[in-house]
Amino acid sequence: MTKGYIEMRKTSARGTDSVAADMMRHLHTRQHLGKAAVITDQPLAILAAARKQWLKLSRAIQKQRAQTLNADKILKYTHTITHMQHLRFTAKGPLEAPGADIYFLTPDNLTVMPIQCWTVYALDEPSADEAIDMLNQLPAEALVVDYRHGLAWQRQLGLQSKEALEDQIHTAWRQVLQFLATCNIDIAAIDNGDIRDVEAMDDALDTLLGTSHKFLQVANEFQRSLELARPIRVGKPLRTKYDTLMLLAHRVQALSPGVFTQHFLESYNEDDTFFLYDILRAVRGGSTEQLAVVYARHMAAGRTHLARALLTQSQMPGAATNRL
Repeated sequence: MTKGYIEMRKTSARGTDSVAADMMRHLHTRQHLGKAAVITDQPLAILAAARKQWLKLSRAIQKQRAQTLNADKILKYTHTITHMQHLRFTAKGPLEAPGADIYFLTPDNLTVMPIQCWTVYALDEPSADEAIDMLNQLPAEALVVDYRHGLAWQRQLGLQSKEALEDQIHTAWRQVLQFLATCNIDIAAIDNGDIRDVEAMDDALDTLLGTSHKFLQVANEFQRSLELARPIRVGKPLRTKYDTLMLLAHRVQALSPGVFTQHFLESYNEDDTFFLYDILRAVRGGSTEQLAVVYARHMAAGRTHLARALLTQSQMPGAATNRL
């Protein structure tokens, strides 16, 4: 039996641009996973339409960045825009263009798939044998998105529904809550969606810095489950909790020894319906306190892990003063 997951998808409008628009909105939520492939009888035409829609999405995110004063969001949007601008589209095969990111392949050209291809969009149907050949080369948790609904991906080929991936989010979230409970942290008390409790955030950050390795491991597992299941629809209360966790993980990682990456910001405040509904923006003022004042304030409050982490970061070569 082959491994993988299937999402049956359709657009409300007809035409190359509408399919490409829906496909690129979908890919936008999964772009940080790895490579993607599009199965189509018209690779050049679909590539051109997809690239057009991708540029539109990039411009929309640039507008979102210009409209916010939230430093965390600005950093996230900048990271996303840079990533989007560097993605490479090609109608060549993986052997001809191994450095590309999004491949547009005909159904009879699936004998060699891109390495680490996590998402496949089927705009035209491969045969069952071609599909099996393709699936055997994909990662075990890769997702096939079918716009034609002709091939029996589940019954004939053994793929699981995408809902199974979404269920894994709930399992990972329960593990997060269990871990936070052992640290006496109530994720809902930190941010209620309208205003963030800065003191509660700092207290939680101080606690988690004392067990940073285990916390980042739990947060990584949750973030990975989110990436694999995207796009997802999550209500505002739960999304706020997810965002708070990702923001905590981002800050713990930034203040911990080791290689720093932006990957937690890839999940922070990610509206998977691509801004189709509005989320109340948290109000949080920036701090202009000097490091010595910040250090003294956190030490006086008993946040020794946070105070020392800030001091250590400030003493690193080329490091700027952290403002939390």
